[in-house]
Amino acid sequence: MQEVKLTINGQEVIVEEGTTVLEAAKRIGIKVPTLCTMPELGFTPGSCRVCVVEVEDLPTLTAACAYPVREGLVIYTHSERVLKARKMVLE
Repeated sequence: MQEVKLTINGQEVIVEEGTTVLEAAKRIGIKVPTLCTMPELGFTPGSCRVCVVEVEDLPTLTAACAYPVREGLVIYTHSERVLKARKMVLE
């Protein structure tokens, strides 16, 4: 599989194409909160919306656990917009 380079919170990371944003963030030590990836809860990945991130040039936030990386992505995991959305999900 081909490797791609992307940027998460200003840090470059190279991972295999098809890796989720959540997995790529974990590889460089960035913690993104999530509930739906906990097998004991039985949720479908992407359904809890706790792991939303901001992807530059996308109009909406996206679930990090379900969004595959691609070359050149620029992602923000803790922007004001992201934190506000996570708070709303948990309220």
